[in-house]
Amino acid sequence: MLTRVASVLTIAAGLLASTAMLAPGDAAAAPPKRTGGQFEGLFGASLCIPGKGDCKSADTVSGKTGPSFGMGFTLGFRPIKYLLIGGAYNLGFFNPDYRDGAADVYKSAYQNSLFGVVRAIIPVWRIDIGLELAPGWSRQTFKVRDNGLVGLAGVEKVYSQGFALKTAPVVDIYITRRFFVGAKVDFIFNFHKQVCSSTASSSGCQVQKNNQASVHQMLIGAHLGVTF
Repeated sequence: MLTRVASVLTIAAGLLASTAMLAPGDAAAAPPKRTGGQFEGLFGASLCIPGKGDCKSADTVSGKTGPSFGMGFTLGFRPIKYLLIGGAYNLGFFNPDYRDGAADVYKSAYQNSLFGVVRAIIPVWRIDIGLELAPGWSRQTFKVRDNGLVGLAGVEKVYSQGFALKTAPVVDIYITRRFFVGAKVDFIFNFHKQVCSSTASSSGCQVQKNNQASVHQMLIGAHLGVTF
């Protein structure tokens, strides 16, 4: 995990170095607009973080929850340049590769998340260094490929949902007065108490300590946005 975060910081440093050269020559005459409305997007990779469930298994169902792509959107307001308050939506996919004998268990996996966002920001020149804390709700779904599998007879999907907490470091640089680019890492911690299974006609939930649909998620990637 530390290696992955270090890689993201390295990418962020490279991105800042390259985009700094794109900053307007008259930067001093046109300082960034750091108050008012702000809309931003995150586009990159989605990775599994072990939680109540592991990201890999060697039991009857063996395999791992591999990385895929993800995205996030935030709409907020900056009453002062040091603070952003708003709401966020995240969608992150996984690449589940689990086998029950020779059978492939899951055909897809993803997580939807909604958050209320509070971000503290340190502005330095045209750079914003931020750290946000965002409580909210998430739902994580693993869709079953073959619902005739032993232990998953008739099951179409396995899911968990409930309270989630996101923390996210972010570094941006304004390349114009209103437009910025940078890098962001969203750590989404799911505090779901139950794992549920759904068939064509019913669903049921139970407290479960180890299941593929009870992990955390990390989204990493390019961050860009605009103030208005």
